[in-house]
Amino acid sequence: METGENNSNLMIVDKSFNNDFIINYHLSIELSQKSLSYCIIDTKKLRCNLLYSTNFNNQDELTTLLTTDNYIARDFQSKSIALTNYPNTLVPEKIYKEEDKKNLFSINHENDEIIFTDRIKSNNIKNIYSIPKSLHQTLNNIIPDIKIKPQSTILINYLLSMQYNTEKIILYIKDNFVNILIAKNGKLLFQNKFTFTTKEDLLFYTLFCIQELNLSTENINTEVYGNISEPEFQLLHEYIRNIDYGNKLKDINCSNEFNNIEEHCFSILYRQHLCV
Repeated sequence: METGENNSNLMIVDKSFNNDFIINYHLSIELSQKSLSYCIIDTKKLRCNLLYSTNFNNQDELTTLLTTDNYIARDFQSKSIALTNYPNTLVPEKIYKEEDKKNLFSINHENDEIIFTDRIKSNNIKNIYSIPKSLHQTLNNIIPDIKIKPQSTILINYLLSMQYNTEKIILYIKDNFVNILIAKNGKLLFQNKFTFTTKEDLLFYTLFCIQELNLSTENINTEVYGNISEPEFQLLHEYIRNIDYGNKLKDINCSNEFNNIEEHCFSILYRQHLCV
């Protein structure tokens, strides 16, 4: 195992990882305004070979990270990146028109950035999202062959792929943002993200969303992913009976080198290649 930690840095490498076979692997990246994480997945063996995570302060630092990294620019079989905590708006497909996407997006957000759209096929929904122009240009210059997706699309596709018989809620926490998604019987009921600074804020937004949909905290099945602290989780558990940490897919294998990493922190990253 190789590790590197100085408050914000982490690298774990499977002993069996072979650089010579990178052409057969998938690179999954997660990028927020403050952090960069990626993993390298052997899609044939469904095995995570490498995990890396670090923080940065501005786009210049991000550009340096991307251009000096030992793996990101390599020739993988495929690459994808999930942009976390960037704005998005969901609209029913039946009212969506390509020429109106900027207007639809501007209902909830400023639209001075590049606007893109994903289709959520199973629910006939369009997910309209934006990427800062400078970031989009940086990604295209450094990783021109990468598939870019918002984390909201990946989370929605993951939630809707689950098998459950009651209401289901996912909380995804990253850099003082919480992305809240709620579904019932395969139908997406709600998705939005909120900024929070205290565990009480996190509890408030979670309970508010549940109550707005007239759902019961006694019955709703809740999974938490990302960088949630133990005090935050325990406070949520006081009010939501059926809550647990999310974990990685059962068919994604990680060696013993990964045992010290909480699965819920990176499990969405591990499964990114299945949802893009």
